Amino acid sequence: MAMITTGTTGIIIDETVAYWADQNKTAFIAGVMKYASFIGSSEMVLLITVIIGIVLLIKRSWRILFFFFTLSVGGVFLNLFLKLLIQRARPGDEVSYIEVFNLNLEIQSYSFPSGHTMRATILFLFLIYLTYKYINNTGIKMGYYFVFVLLIFAVALSRIMLDAHFVTDIAGAILVSIFWFFLILYFFHKPKRANSLMFS
Repeated sequence: MAMITTGTTGIIIDETVAYWADQNKTAFIAGVMKYASFIGSSEMVLLITVIIGIVLLIKRSWRILFFFFTLSVGGVFLNLFLKLLIQRARPGDEVSYIEVFNLNLEIQSYSFPSGHTMRATILFLFLIYLTYKYINNTGIKMGYYFVFVLLIFAVALSRIMLDAHFVTDIAGAILVSIFWFFLILYFFHKPKRANSLMFS
């Protein structure tokens, strides 16, 4: 997907979905989508990340804390690396720059992959992981799963409806985030070699 979209401003599926979004966007939907998009903003994700980090620090869950830190910070740099590598222009003619807490970093924010979607997906995948690890009640667990997946979908959809990204930017961001999550999970939970090997 990254190779297909490199340097392009939209392929057929992008244009088709963009047209659908434009035809179905109302003032109410646009307002809802702005709230959904805010969930994936750098400010909101950073705030939630700090809160989770403080809780893990208080509980002295060092392994999970380092896992979360590597996952989150690494995800930000991975997103930036891919944006600078692929340099795909955003929909429309407006050039967007990376901003954090209204501070313009003077670094162009390219379209692929979507930063909002990657941040939200990585964060909510981690919360799904915590739910799987610490909640035993199946009904409550499924409820949390549904909410977190719904939030990922809402953030992703908002970026399309607000004409901030192409649909392939969104799909790429979700796929990259899933890959990144399980890659880091593997290294932090890699099975130890059994001592019984000496008896084999």
